[in-house]
Amino acid sequence: MRFTFLRILLFINLCWMSFPLQAQYVVQGVVTDSLTREPLPYTSVYLKGTTEGGMTDDKGQFSFKTYRPQAVLVISAIGYNEYTRLIHPAQGIRLTIALSPATYALNEVLVKPKRERYKKKDNPAVEFVRQMIEHRDDYSPKELDFWQRDRYEKMTFAINNFDSVKQQKWLYRKFKFLTDYVDTSAVTGKPVLAVSNRELLATDYYRKSPKSQKQRVHARRQAGVDEMLSQQGMEQAISVTMTDVDIYENNITLFTNKFVSPLSSLGPSFYKYYLMDTLTIAGQPCVDLTFVPFNSESFGFTGHLYVTLDSTYFVRRAIMNFPQKINLNFVDYMSLEQNFTREADGTRQLVDEHITTEFKLVDNSDGIYAKRDVYYRNYVYEPS
Repeated sequence: MRFTFLRILLFINLCWMSFPLQAQYVVQGVVTDSLTREPLPYTSVYLKGTTEGGMTDDKGQFSFKTYRPQAVLVISAIGYNEYTRLIHPAQGIRLTIALSPATYALNEVLVKPKRERYKKKDNPAVEFVRQMIEHRDDYSPKELDFWQRDRYEKMTFAINNFDSVKQQKWLYRKFKFLTDYVDTSAVTGKPVLAVSNRELLATDYYRKSPKSQKQRVHARRQAGVDEMLSQQGMEQAISVTMTDVDIYENNITLFTNKFVSPLSSLGPSFYKYYLMDTLTIAGQPCVDLTFVPFNSESFGFTGHLYVTLDSTYFVRRAIMNFPQKINLNFVDYMSLEQNFTREADGTRQLVDEHITTEFKLVDNSDGIYAKRDVYYRNYVYEPS
């Protein structure tokens, strides 16, 4: 009996040895943009028909293991054409894949993605935004004990649609010099009559603990005829355009309403995100992160964040406007642009901010055109 058991055990061992162990291979490489040759972070990489794969890191590199000696590699990213390729992992070749950008028709900052089935799971754009939100306080000036900066601010208020018919009204005929101040709306391209210009030169101060923010005004200048706009209209215009915007806050207050920031902690549940094209801004390679609310009538924004292609998730430029279907009866248009730069230690600095609005407080009126430009210089991070 014992002899029989030993023979069976020997037979099993011989059979096991007659089958080679299944080899494990490594699939690795880098994914880049075919035009700029810049690495593409958070790109989906997987073997077709399997669950094997992963995502590229912030340097565009990927690596995962498989037992398959041959498979079809699939690489996909929002804003790029899908890439497929037959590979032989057993050969141990390090792959270099260049994705070609897809073509999207965007009308300024109005985002109209093609009909799609949007999903958050395994979406590289969503993962990219989550990383941005997680790191949004990195290099924030608000994390410093103190800072100050110089500010120059210019605000222009105008009457909309100042056409030839309106210019013939008795008030404007009496003050013919007003036609010298007719300009063109950057929004509609129609003529507007600038009736008020305000300028401000000041220094902003911030202290973290105890928290304090104040402003020292050095000079003001005002020119124009504010009386040509209603008092209510002027107050509304000033309250709207005087607002400083921080895209790194959860909520942004405009027109006395709170709007969800694209970098809000609620962002992935509120917005659809798309990684579009790569481009160079002020000499820095950036990815165009486009966003649009799930609900076009909700209080959010459509627009673009141009984020540097490094591990800092630094926003070089932000361009935002209101969705067309948003329920703000008196607002016809709003556009916001901000540009940022970095200090030597990485601290982000707001360089300039531009907000343009068109709104009317009374139906059947031409409304008000308002534009505010702010420029910041001479940042200091130690108390003087």
